[in-house]
Amino acid sequence: MRNSILLASAIALCVSANAQSYPLDPLTADEMKKVVQILQDNHLVTGADYYNIINLKEPPKKEVLSWQPGSPFRREAFVSFYDYAKPGITEAVVDLNTGKPVSVKQISNVIGMGLDADSLAAEIIVRKDSSWVRALRKRGLNIAGVTHRTIFPGDLGIAPIGHREQLVLPRIKGNKIDIEGLLAYVDFTTGRVLKIVDEPGRFSGRIDLNYFEEDSVHDTRKAPAPIRITQPEGSSISIDGQSVAWQNWRLRFGVDNREGLVIYNVRWVDNGRERPVLYKGSMPEMVVPYGSPGLLQAAYNFFDAGEYRLGQGIARPMTPGSDAPENAFYLPATLHRESGVPFRLDNAVAIFEEYGGTLWRHGTVSRRATNLAIKYYTQIENYDYGFTWRFKEDGTIDVDIELTGIVEVQGVHRTNAMEPPGKNDHSYNGMPFGTLVKPHVEAINHQHFFVFRLDMDVDGSTDNGVMEMNSTLVPPGPANPYGNAFVVGHTHFMTEQEAQRSVNYQSSRCWHIMNNNSHNALGQHTGYMLMPGSQAAAFAPPGTVLRKKASFLDHQFWVTQYNEEEEYPAGRYPASNKVYDGIKQWTAKNRPIGNNDIVIWYVAGITHIVRPEEWPVMPCHHFGFSLMPFGFFSENPTMGQANPDFLKDLSHPH
Repeated sequence: MRNSILLASAIALCVSANAQSYPLDPLTADEMKKVVQILQDNHLVTGADYYNIINLKEPPKKEVLSWQPGSPFRREAFVSFYDYAKPGITEAVVDLNTGKPVSVKQISNVIGMGLDADSLAAEIIVRKDSSWVRALRKRGLNIAGVTHRTIFPGDLGIAPIGHREQLVLPRIKGNKIDIEGLLAYVDFTTGRVLKIVDEPGRFSGRIDLNYFEEDSVHDTRKAPAPIRITQPEGSSISIDGQSVAWQNWRLRFGVDNREGLVIYNVRWVDNGRERPVLYKGSMPEMVVPYGSPGLLQAAYNFFDAGEYRLGQGIARPMTPGSDAPENAFYLPATLHRESGVPFRLDNAVAIFEEYGGTLWRHGTVSRRATNLAIKYYTQIENYDYGFTWRFKEDGTIDVDIELTGIVEVQGVHRTNAMEPPGKNDHSYNGMPFGTLVKPHVEAINHQHFFVFRLDMDVDGSTDNGVMEMNSTLVPPGPANPYGNAFVVGHTHFMTEQEAQRSVNYQSSRCWHIMNNNSHNALGQHTGYMLMPGSQAAAFAPPGTVLRKKASFLDHQFWVTQYNEEEEYPAGRYPASNKVYDGIKQWTAKNRPIGNNDIVIWYVAGITHIVRPEEWPVMPCHHFGFSLMPFGFFSENPTMGQANPDFLKDLSHPH
């Protein structure tokens, strides 16, 4: 392993340190410091403020597309911050070129994002509340023997709109499971406990969880024989700052404090001509609704990007050779603390070449596939999520999501799956709302939904359209005498509401994102096809708290006319109580999308019924979607591709 790490480090030295700056490059540490200093110098912060986000405010798209290397460009930062003692949050835009604030806006009715400081603030408030102390004592617990964690109640909250409100949950010290049936509504803005919910009879004993702890992992099984990935001739990847070149692909990447990994300016080099495919690809929101009927689980609709962020504070460095192969370039990211102080996260992004199986084959002739992969990991409390953008030699882009980490659990009275649920445990007609993974430990049924934002500029034009493709059987009869004929119907969407669509596997539904003005040699529109992967529909019905906030769950596919302010499909601050801003509100305008600058939104989802084999840590589960060229080329673009020379020796085994 040590040799593998040294090899990766040696390869990484090939990465250029003299990177060409670019309008979409993430903020540097010095720029983040400058932003905070400008706010301080202009008396816009009190010293008690916490920073939700310090991010690049991307220049207008037209400016980026017309920018030429070496030319000056707009450089602004977006900042969101708040003081516990004040309702709402403050947003500011800072011009880094002039060193002056561009705008400052106080928004009084929204709640900022989750902070590490929240648990400490909760401890201070509830420990002074006599009713809370009595509720714990009633369970035989002393306030000194518990710790507290917090979650946002969102629309279930009872504090005044704009106050920073959280549900506070107790745990016995040294135990990683909540004391069931006891929680408090706490208003952090006023420092008061508003209400205590106390359900008698719920399980709240100390449990031997066999909970996974990072510092107590013991290897008891021998590893398989090693498979080492080496590149004796060096890597084919060229990295210049945030720019990546590999085979026919050219692209840029960044790490956003809110969205995590972002892919920019993806192009395909076709006979020396760069053909744009994707202006920006990101995952700006995800939600994880839980399926047990109590108040706590109803509030567990975690908007992990909008409430907790996929970058700041929760991005995790990758382990060379494990999270990504030993031939990877491991690159750092600059993020920031809640104090506004920047920090460097090493091994934040892995970029590597990987064996991709068979590229194509016929008879005894085949070609080996190699992929370019860009990977990023984040940890949101108990769950770990990996995101890999995979660029293939045939022009396909695969997006892969990894789920691992620790599943959410609750304490129950039963110790064996053959026992019926306890009378004070949540159940429906004798059926529990989860899977028993240890005696008294139930892993809760839940779902995961990931919203991808794909700003497609296919073939060098912002004038794109979307055609839905459905395969349908020709009705048996004279036109289909043997009952085997089927055709593909095409529907060109003209407005945003026409393009609110859901996956249909029976018709093999997919979506062709096309350049209306460009055609291949066969007369077909050049374009890319979005192919869905495995999917799930939300169980929560329309009108529920979840669906009001996460309106993107109404469909799995959306198209909007490009608007630089429309970035987050559940709104900028989804933790807020009864504030609705997102994709449903945007598409109510029903703007034209038939031949416009458009953005594709794809909601990838799974239903997770936990298996006992997923405790105490969950093996990786993969799912995602593909963007495949459809008419972008006139034939297979890998024709003429050679196999690597070393494979010739394998054709003549000793």
